[in-house]
Amino acid sequence: RLYAADMGGQIFRFDIDNDDGGLLSGSITGGRIANLSGTGTASARRFYYPPDVALVANKGKAPYLAMAITSGYRAHPNDLDIHDRIYVIRDNNIYNTPTTYTTVVESDLYNATLNLAGGDGDDIENAAAETALDDAEGWYIELDDGTGSNTWVGEKGLAEVLILEGVVIATTFTPINDTALTDSCKPQSGTGKVFFVDLFDASAAFPSDNDSRTDRFKVLSKGGIPPSPNVIIPKDGEPTLCIGTECESAELSKGVRKTLWYEVEK
Repeated sequence: RLYAADMGGQIFRFDIDNDDGGLLSGSITGGRIANLSGTGTASARRFYYPPDVALVANKGKAPYLAMAITSGYRAHPNDLDIHDRIYVIRDNNIYNTPTTYTTVVESDLYNATLNLAGGDGDDIENAAAETALDDAEGWYIELDDGTGSNTWVGEKGLAEVLILEGVVIATTFTPINDTALTDSCKPQSGTGKVFFVDLFDASAAFPSDNDSRTDRFKVLSKGGIPPSPNVIIPKDGEPTLCIGTECESAELSKGVRKTLWYEVEK
């Protein structure tokens, strides 16, 4: 199976029948499974990298494949008009080729921006958010300025996302707003962040006593467009999260270890 994304804000799935002895062209079926872009300027979201995919098997619930991806205009990183997102989308057809390929749109996803499933919600809001998450085809976080004022600052994802141990790790870039510059001759590198959020409900996953919306990310010390996150797992030691040359303990589960591919039985 293959997953691919395009600059039209779409995600596609292709299924390959390895048991078909005929021509390769007759062994592949596929279709669009998500369309997360719109017709207006603000919704003209683009994907430049493929989603990261992980098998999710929660006790008592049907397993599914989770796809994590960020939108961002890589060719114009200083764009301020597009409202970009971090997305996690579920694919429930994990064993068989679907009869038809259904397209998920943004209204099918839970808007997790306000972190009501995490520390920004009370008990009633937590419960309502969990119910909404169970009913949705995934979730998304709006990359606005985080103040709740619906102000957009051009923050976008410009690198591949990583799923590890139930955590979505994604980097973003926020350009300098030209109208706010006091010295137009001074080079401006923008701001890089790394998000560390729970795969299941988008709550903050950084090891901390805090679980608010702003605890989902850390601002990187180096400016410019940050690369994709990497987690280094030494033979004996703690997993280390690196964004370029900036590294710190990932403090992930002790279950993280080197492994080999294995076949999932139907």
